[in-house]
Order: sequence, then structure tokens, then C-alpha cells
Amino acid sequence: MAMGNKILVAVDVDGTLLNTEFDDVLPRREIQAMESVRKAGHLLAICTGRNTRSLNSLFELSNWQPVDLPRILLNGALIWGGNPQRVLAQHLLSADEVRRLVALFQEHGAVPMVYGTDEDGGLLYHQESPTNPIQSRYLKMRSNTVGAIKIEQDMSSLPLEYALEVGTIDEEARIAALTKAIENQLAGVVRVINTRSLLGGGAYFWAEAFHRECNKGSALRTLTAALDEKPGKIIAIGDNFNDLDMFEEADFSVAMGNSPDQVKDRADMVTDSVNEGGAARIMELIARGEFPPIG
Repeated sequence: MAMGNKILVAVDVDGTLLNTEFDDVLPRREIQAMESVRKAGHLLAICTGRNTRSLNSLFELSNWQPVDLPRILLNGALIWGGNPQRVLAQHLLSADEVRRLVALFQEHGAVPMVYGTDEDGGLLYHQESPTNPIQSRYLKMRSNTVGAIKIEQDMSSLPLEYALEVGTIDEEARIAALTKAIENQLAGVVRVINTRSLLGGGAYFWAEAFHRECNKGSALRTLTAALDEKPGKIIAIGDNFNDLDMFEEADFSVAMGNSPDQVKDRADMVTDSVNEGGAARIMELIARGEFPPIG
């Protein structure tokens, strides 16, 4: 496969295309900007922490159905792409790994959420116990827009052979302690990705445990390898810590104005915030041939 003049634009969703603190529908400007990139002959890939059901629900609510769009889901746990489009990779946690993770979450006072595979219906399982206000808000919002939530009284005996993720939202100190425990006890088996929650004013964080090979950067490599023509450049646009691996893989990285400072510091440039259409502005420039800068 020869290098081409096409640009591959890898764009995150929450905090980048959509402010999920307030909205559950993609703005028209962002949709039009993504379509303008494709109409200009470039490639576009969605690279998100959402699962299939959640992303499809967002597209339906937004009245946008890009069925041929390559997708990196759950931070690289599931990758769709190629021609014809197909599952390029799926990195799964075993039932034993899920049980061990659930036990660690519970030991640290965190309410685990287990994301099942698409083959099992893409359900989100969580235990029947009190959650913090931000996790409760997340579950309520997801129930209203996505559904496919199942409450389990005993999370230690889920009827799953595999899962894509075990995650939670909680205060930073609890997330840090939980993450350290997982890394100590399951080193080389799983990978924990921490991101700042878009809910709760930045005081809450995610801890998401995946198969050890999961990250947006390696997923981009998998996606690119399946292309008929290698892109001349990869431009990554994101806002959170889970986008940093994607930034490392890209030729040019763009952080949103609403990103944490640590993310901005790792990007090649910072655009406007999600509320100001920063990602759309970059994609409009790409479509017009005015971005990335030369040199």
C-alpha cells in the first residue's frame, strides 16, 4: 500500500464533538464538518470510549447515519473498518478477569459497571447498590438515551464468558487507589485508563479496565493497516487522557480548549473548546486544504 495524499482524521466524541454535560445530540456544525472532510476525499474515523450501542444511539438522535464510518470503540477494545467494513479486532476480558476486577472495585468501595460484547447484546451491567451522584447521573442519562442496562444483585457471578470493559466513575482519590490496586494485582493482564469525567465539574474521574492491548493509538495502527491506501498524514483531535495514545500515533495532534492542561501540553496545538466548535473548525480547515500547517 503506497502512501497517499489523503489525511486520516481521528476524532474523539465526548468533550470533542459533543459536550455531554448538557447535550446528547451532535451539533449540525460538527456533522457538516465531518462530512466536508469526507467529501474532500479524506478519511474520517470516530475514536471513542463509547460502545456500539451508545454510539449508534447518538447517531440516531443526531439524525446522522454514516454506516461506512470506521470506528474505534471503548478506547480500542473494538475496532470496525476495512472494505467491506468488518470487525478488525476485538480485545476481550475473560470471565475470570472480570470477576477479579469486580472484586477489586468492590473492595475499594466503587460500583463496577461491566460492558458486555455486542454478541451478548451490548448490555451494561451494574450492581444493585448506592452509587455516587455523578455515576447515578451517568446511568440515568445512559438509560434515557441508550437503554440496555441491567441491574445485578451479585456482580461476582455475571453470566458472561467475556466482556469488553469493567469501569466506574468516582472521586479522584478513590479512582487513584483503585487504579494502583489493579495495576499491582493484574499487571500485564489488563490496562487501566483514567479520564476526567465530563460530569461533575472535573472532580470525578473514570477508571476503565480493558484487555492489556487496548488503547486508541494501537487501534489506529490496526485501522490504518486495513486501508487500501495509506494516508499521507494522521490528524488526531481529542480532549482527554485516553486520547494521548492517539496523539502519539498521529502526525499532528489537536487538543480541545476544554482539555486538562496535561493533555494540552502533549498536543501539537490547542483549538477552541467544544462549546465553541473547536473540532469543527479544524475539520473545516482540513476540508479546505488549509490544515495542517506545513513544516
